[in-house]
Amino acid sequence: MPKPANLSVGLRILLASQGIAPLAVKLSLVQQLGPERAALLAPHLPAEQLRELIQGLPVPFVAKVVTHLDPQLVLETYFSLPDTLHLEVARQLCVDGAFATAACYAECLSPKQIKVLIFGIHDVDHVLQIARHIVDMPLISESLRSFSTGYLCKLAEAAAADRNLPVAAQVLGGMSLARQADVCAGLQPTTLRKLLPMLLLISGEGLRKQLPEAVLQSFEAQLG
Repeated sequence: MPKPANLSVGLRILLASQGIAPLAVKLSLVQQLGPERAALLAPHLPAEQLRELIQGLPVPFVAKVVTHLDPQLVLETYFSLPDTLHLEVARQLCVDGAFATAACYAECLSPKQIKVLIFGIHDVDHVLQIARHIVDMPLISESLRSFSTGYLCKLAEAAAADRNLPVAAQVLGGMSLARQADVCAGLQPTTLRKLLPMLLLISGEGLRKQLPEAVLQSFEAQLG
């Protein structure tokens, strides 16, 4: 993180004015800085003042700023923001195609908060693209645990269409064997043929005992 002394003159002036300038003036100045320079400024602001700025700025601008900002530098402020704002920014990041940034910020949240994000995004393709960049897969598994079997099937089918079934396997593999079996029972045969071997490998074949006989027969018929 750069020290205040290393910031440009304009950024140092804006930083010094935070306690005295009207909010409308500060919001205008931040937007004039542009996303990259605003991201440089953010870690130097007191958490409460940064929170006030973020909530006053247009969501599309905030989404562009966070693509240049490590969330670890502003965690106190990030955690203090309402879930509704987390969702609005995540949606905008998806629109912008900034899935890696969305994943980076999502991993700072709790499973409950991520569940709210996933439910609010309500687009399995976008959720899948975010999941591709997640490092902590158990966190995503925990967040998705209470979602319907139908939703998890849609996620797996989207992963198959995107040729990225390993992500679905990692997410589902963190759930109970009974839940995995329910999802397998709802998949298209071609998706089941590709996904089931990955899940069986993760479960050490334990999943096979949970699968309905009809699902096993369908899978084995495709292999034969």
